[in-house]
Parts: sequence; C-alpha cells; structure tokens
Amino acid sequence: MRRKSKGFIFIAVLFSLTLLLTAATAFAWFARTESKREAARENILKCRGAAEAAADIVGEMIAADRSGHDGFDEALYAPGGGIRLKIGEYDVKVHITPLCGKMPVNALLLPDRVTVREEYRYAWNSIWEEMEHDDLALRVIDFIDADSKQTLGGAEDEKNINRPLADLSELKAVSGIDDGLLWGGREHPGGIARYLDTLDGQKININIAEAEMIAKLDPAITLDTARLVTASRLSSPLKSIEDLRRIPGFPAALATKLANVIGYESIFFLLETNVSAGGGTAARNYRITVRRLENKCIIEKWEE
Repeated sequence: MRRKSKGFIFIAVLFSLTLLLTAATAFAWFARTESKREAARENILKCRGAAEAAADIVGEMIAADRSGHDGFDEALYAPGGGIRLKIGEYDVKVHITPLCGKMPVNALLLPDRVTVREEYRYAWNSIWEEMEHDDLALRVIDFIDADSKQTLGGAEDEKNINRPLADLSELKAVSGIDDGLLWGGREHPGGIARYLDTLDGQKININIAEAEMIAKLDPAITLDTARLVTASRLSSPLKSIEDLRRIPGFPAALATKLANVIGYESIFFLLETNVSAGGGTAARNYRITVRRLENKCIIEKWEE
C-alpha cells in the first residue's frame, strides 16, 4: 500500500513539475512577445515623431523658396532627388512633390456654392467627355452644390452630400461612378483622378500640370500646344502671364482669359517620407500633405 502511495506521490510531483515548466515556458514566451510588441509600438511612436520633425524642417525649406514658381526643374523638387536628415537615432529621407497640378473640384463652384465658375466649365465638361460619361458632369455638380434644387440634366437624391468633397472616393456615391471610372482602368488610365483633386487651391500650377490637363482648359489649346508648354517650362520656368505668352503657339489672349485658373506656384506639397533606425528595426513610410503659409508649412493630411 505504501509503495502505491509513493508511486502516486511521485507521479503527482512529476505532473506538477510538468505543469510548472509548461507555465514557465508559456510565461517566458508571452513576456518575449509582449516585449517585442512594446518595442514595435515604441518604434512606431518614435518614427512618427521623427517624421513630424522632418515635416517641420522640410516645410521651412519649402516656405523659404521665393523663386516665384514651383516646378520639377528646381533642385528641391527634382524627380529622384530628396532631402536626407538625421533626427535622433533615425535616418529620414523626404521626397517633395509640388501639388496643385490638377483641377480643384472644390473650386468648380463660385462662393455661392451653386454657380459653376465659367473659367472651369469647358475643362469640367471635357474631362467627363473623355471618360465617355458626359452625362455625369451635371450629376456631380448637383452632388456637391449647396442647394437641393435639381440642375437640368442633373440629379438630386438623398445620397447627395451638397458640400465640398473631403476625398474623391466620395464620388462613388454618385450613380454611374465606380473605382474604374474614378481611379482608371484599361480604357481610361488614371480615370478622373488624373485630372481632379480635392485640394482647396483655386488655381492649377501650370509648371507641374500634365499636358493633357493643360489641353483641357480651353478649346484653343491643342495637345501639341500643351506639350510645348510642358517642354518650355523645363528650361524656362513660368512665373507670369508674360512668360506664358512667349511660348510659341500659345494664344496670347488666352493667358489673360485663364488668369483666374492658371497659377505658377503650389499651395500644397506631398512629402513622401521614409524613417529608419537600422539594426533590423522596421522602417516606416508616410505620405504627408502640407500647406504652405507665409513662413512655414502645416500638415493637412497624414497617411501611413
């Protein structure tokens, strides 16, 4: 009987030891996992801090640019270039792209938020015609204008936001607009997003606009003429109406007509930012949109 008791005790001790070892192993695994998670969370926060600091530094560089134009001929915005910074333990690379090269859809309407700006009317209709959906031009106007009165040829329903767009993706609430039409497909690469954005600037920076966008501004501008503009600005940046008039083939009177929609500088800039610490620590990437003010830039949008 005693032998059996001793056997049971021995087995119980072994079982207890096994449970203790299993628990200790599980706890050690949990502790290591939590430690890694905490380190990852700390890295994320530090990377964000480094990216914000870089945005401040680069923003000051952008604000200090007094060249009178913003284009890819400038070293600050040159394709393939960028700014390298050391912020604490992190290496930060920032590539700057001037924005405002597309038609600002939220500037389509006058301050009454109902009347279409005449300078943009042709461009607006041309964009939808190219997409083979000219019927949507008026529907979208009804979608974003401030009243609930239906435009002839438009459409008013409960889905209409009747306010400026926060993001182009909101247009998918309009019947007939899907991802293909919005972002592009085989038939229409780039979709309407190639020509439109929701930045609240009033003018298109002609120093960065694509030739196809420039050609949309007026029927007097052919695609060949627009390409002359994009070629000319590489060697001689555009800073005024006079510079535009000097381009061979560009209708002189048109420069004045489009003065309210053509600009030469950008208000917004995209900072594509990479933050890394080395040593196997995961790098982080950010897309930061900043708005240029008088002597600094402020963050308008943050994506990661």
